[in-house]
Amino acid sequence: MHHRSLRVAVAAAAATLTTLSMSGAAMAKGNKPKPAAPAVRDTDRDGMPDKWERANGLNVRRNDAKGDRDRDKLSNLAEFKAGTNARKADTDRDRMPDGWEVKAHLNPKRNDAAADPDEDDLSNAQEYIVGSSPRSADTDDNGVPDGDEDPDGDELTNVQEFTLDDDPLTADSNEDGISDGAEDPDGDGLTNVQEFALGHDPQNEDSDDDGIVDGDEDSDDDGVNDSDEFDEGDDPDDNDDDGDDGDGEENAGTVTDFDDETGALTIADFGGMTVVVTVTEQTDIAWYNPSEDCADPAGIADLTPGRLIHEIVAQDSEDDEAPIAEELSLVCE
Repeated sequence: MHHRSLRVAVAAAAATLTTLSMSGAAMAKGNKPKPAAPAVRDTDRDGMPDKWERANGLNVRRNDAKGDRDRDKLSNLAEFKAGTNARKADTDRDRMPDGWEVKAHLNPKRNDAAADPDEDDLSNAQEYIVGSSPRSADTDDNGVPDGDEDPDGDELTNVQEFTLDDDPLTADSNEDGISDGAEDPDGDGLTNVQEFALGHDPQNEDSDDDGIVDGDEDSDDDGVNDSDEFDEGDDPDDNDDDGDDGDGEENAGTVTDFDDETGALTIADFGGMTVVVTVTEQTDIAWYNPSEDCADPAGIADLTPGRLIHEIVAQDSEDDEAPIAEELSLVCE
């Protein structure tokens, strides 16, 4: 009886041990730990993996984290973190260096040259050229949007300079002795500054395609063309600059004929009337608001058809002939 009980106990213990062994084996098989990921090799411990350094032509055995092989003002380590190419100053080829893009919080891996995140009418690439921030519409906080600044002082804004393909940092882009603002590339008698003021295209002599060159237009319908208004210091968009009569009415009229033998000068005024005066050797002829275009003194030779007469001072003749012109003020054109 004693021996039988001992055999049963041993058998039970063996069964228990077998069950535990099988359970442990099953547990080990079902929860086998994953192998550790291979360590990224960084031989020189400069924060850049050897594989990346080799791909970018760097030295895996020398700490060159602070180097800037492509001179884009972005260190090698910064290039690695930004995902840019340490051998190319402009990874995305958008004409903006990687370092400048990263500093400006742009994407150095995407061509965003034409974008305008600050809505100042300058693209990112244009902001880079003039040295302003693509993230601030008024980089220097002077109250003037970056697009409206005039860093070279030629009376053209940055936006206007880029429209003309001029250099916004050089007052005389083509070095011809004439400032960009005073140029007249389309030869219509209006400078670039004047064209922009009137909303014209400085590179098209007839902006509205109406058959009349821009300089000969009469924007304010005062009888004086735009080019002449500018020459006289008047506003071509305001037909009465000084608040009395229209600008055209302030001129006496236009020469229609001059007889140099008799001195008879025929003038058509802006009311539709014709006036005849006699010009003599004593008549004082001078320019009104003279410019460099009228450097020589005015004279009888300038009394040509179409010439604007700003003012006439005349004295009645004693024999009921045409009044004698004492003074003639001619408009310089």
